[in-house]
Amino acid sequence: MKIAALLDPVLRLYLRYKKRRRRAEGILLVSSRGPAEMVFVSAVLPRFMRLAKLDETVTLLCRSDAAGMSFLFPRFLKLRRIDFRRLDELEYRWQSFIDLHAQHYRLIVSLDYVREHDQDEALIIAADPAETAGMVPPPYKRNYHQRLQESEKVFDILFDSGPLRQDKILRWSKFADEVLDDRQEPVLALLPDSQLPSAEKLPDTVVFFPFSGIRQRQLPVELWRLMAQTVPAHWKILVAGHRNDFDRNPEYMSLMSLPNVSQETSGFERLASILMGSRMAIGVDTAGLHLAVLLGIPTLCLASAAYAGAGVPYDERVAPANAQFIYVPMECQGCLGRCKFPLVNGMYKCVAEIGTDQVLESVRNSVARGVF
Repeated sequence: MKIAALLDPVLRLYLRYKKRRRRAEGILLVSSRGPAEMVFVSAVLPRFMRLAKLDETVTLLCRSDAAGMSFLFPRFLKLRRIDFRRLDELEYRWQSFIDLHAQHYRLIVSLDYVREHDQDEALIIAADPAETAGMVPPPYKRNYHQRLQESEKVFDILFDSGPLRQDKILRWSKFADEVLDDRQEPVLALLPDSQLPSAEKLPDTVVFFPFSGIRQRQLPVELWRLMAQTVPAHWKILVAGHRNDFDRNPEYMSLMSLPNVSQETSGFERLASILMGSRMAIGVDTAGLHLAVLLGIPTLCLASAAYAGAGVPYDERVAPANAQFIYVPMECQGCLGRCKFPLVNGMYKCVAEIGTDQVLESVRNSVARGVF
């Protein structure tokens, strides 16, 4: 634990005597995950916003980078950004805690299944709302009982959302059922037409998403070259990613030598407009690809088996018709990235075994059908 976190009891003692509005009011939803998670969060936000009473505001606290997906959120949702990395800085931590405490929320709900006690849970403790709700932490062997005891001290409602390996939409749906006392069928709700961004006017275009925050999930650049050559020559191909992705993976720049391929480094909001004007998206398990799914764009995901049964591929009960997945089932699937096999050319074994012929055949069939 960092020094800043060790001083939390001193801050809580100070906050106990600090004035704030008497009446607890408003809902705070907390998510400490990144942009990819925020795509899925946006699909369930309308349900959790129903926790608010008449004329009560709902605020989402999220990471600064994840706020780039805010264009997906309901219009009446307020946003509070936190740089979780800076919570190790004493001044930033104390000011963040003081600001949250001053709001005096009626209810704070953590949407995170995996939490950090000295970060997101510490924020909730400092905010000192009238009521709190969260999910039982994952049953990892290491420190599970300690984590459970810590969570029991933080949350008034501590919901057991089920097994470790579970689709996140299903998990959130069950959690929403519990806190709302209202059972509904789980669904990965695509964005309503009224919320869709305007489509950018493009020629026939395919968007590639070859980059992952976990390098072992990335496929060889040669496979992307073959896919590019499978697409009709008059179609445009955009290779999308952050500038840092291209810096960390310079070998992918060779794709730009193909006459119909170019680089795309726009932020998520403009990327959404590009996707709306595209024929299809192909990619690994990454934020941009999940964004394409939510926008209703025909999407082909080339996935590892690491999260099979735990999010990717999506559970058949919530998978929309516009999303297709190619992955190699394995006995060890659902390992959540704890691969027991040696890497194969820098890839997880399940990624390395994705068949080139299967991928190219799927792309050819999609093109022949005018996409899915």
